Amino acid sequence: MFEAGGTATPEGAAALAALDTEPRERDIAPRGSAALLAGALFLDGLPASAGMASSGR
Repeated sequence: MFEAGGTATPEGAAALAALDTEPRERDIAPRGSAALLAGALFLDGLPASAGMASSGR
């Protein structure tokens, strides 16, 4: 899309449309994927001991 001159050019607009169309044709939900990625990044940012119960040792 950027190599095609951005979305203001006909080629860039076509590339943007393809970026939206291809996942839909494969039944991929980009919005669902974004939420999953956000959750994974949040969990990855937590300290390793967060949420672990003390075992009393």
